[in-house]
Amino acid sequence: MTETNPEAARASRRVRVALVDSGVDTSHPWLVHAELRSLRVERKGEGYAVGPDDPVDRSGHGTACAGIIHRLAPFAEITSVCVLSPEGRCSRDGLLAAVRFCVREGFDVVNLSLGIDVPKGAPLRPTDYKSIVELYEIADIAYTAGVVLVASGPNASAFRTYPGRFKSLIGVGRASSDDPEFLRTEITVDWEILAPGNDVLAPALGGGERRWTGTSFAAPHVAAHVARLRRDRSDLSIQDIKAALHALAARRLEREAGLPRVSMPPAQIDHGGALSS
Repeated sequence: MTETNPEAARASRRVRVALVDSGVDTSHPWLVHAELRSLRVERKGEGYAVGPDDPVDRSGHGTACAGIIHRLAPFAEITSVCVLSPEGRCSRDGLLAAVRFCVREGFDVVNLSLGIDVPKGAPLRPTDYKSIVELYEIADIAYTAGVVLVASGPNASAFRTYPGRFKSLIGVGRASSDDPEFLRTEITVDWEILAPGNDVLAPALGGGERRWTGTSFAAPHVAAHVARLRRDRSDLSIQDIKAALHALAARRLEREAGLPRVSMPPAQIDHGGALSS
C-alpha cells in the first residue's frame, strides 16, 4: 500500500482566495512572489461581466489587503476582482456581480473589505431592500456551496454594513494589535470576530508601505486564517471553520491570561493554526 505524506499533501493543496476590491499592484515588493491573477467587473449592456484586467490598483486599498493576505498565507493563489473606482466606490449591481462570480467559481475564501453602509437611524429604502436581499441570497448560496465569505463590518457605530452582518458568512471587526496573528471572539449584530485593523502596516501604491486603519484591513487577516484552515483540512464545513477561528481566539486568550489549556472542539488546532483530527 502506498503511504501518503500528510505534510506533502498539505503543502501541495491549492487554496484559491478571491479579493473583491480596487485591483492589485502585482509589482509591489510585498507581492513579487505571490501568485496573482487580475480580473475586473465591467458594465456590459444591461448587466455586468467579469473579464481580464491590468495588474494595477486604482486606489491602493486592494494592494494593502492583498499584502496582508500574502504575508499570512503566502501559499494562497490570489485572484483580484476589481469593482472599486479610484475614489473607492462601486455600483451595488457591480458588487453583486462580483460576489456571484466568486461563488460560481468556487473559491475557497472570498475577501470582501467593502459593503453597503446604511445609517442605523434611517429607514431602509426600496433600493436598499433589493440590494441587501440579493446579497443575502448570494451569501446563502455561498454557504451551501462551501465558499467562505469574509466581510468587513462598519467602521462607525452609526452604520449597518452589509453583507458583513449576515450570519452565513464571517463578519469582521477591528482591534488594536501589532501581532498579525491576533484574533478575538466578539459576537455582535455587526461581526463575530476581531482582527488587527488599527494602524496596520501594509503595502501602499508606489512600492512603499503605510499604516492603514479600518475594518477593511481586519478582514484580510481573517481571510488568511481561513486560507490556512482550508489548506490543512479541505473537508471542513463553514461551521467547522468558524469554530476553528473561535478556538484559535480562545487559545490566544488563554495564553495571554496564563490559563491552563481547555479542551477544544473535535477539529483541534495547534498554535500555528494547523488542524489535526
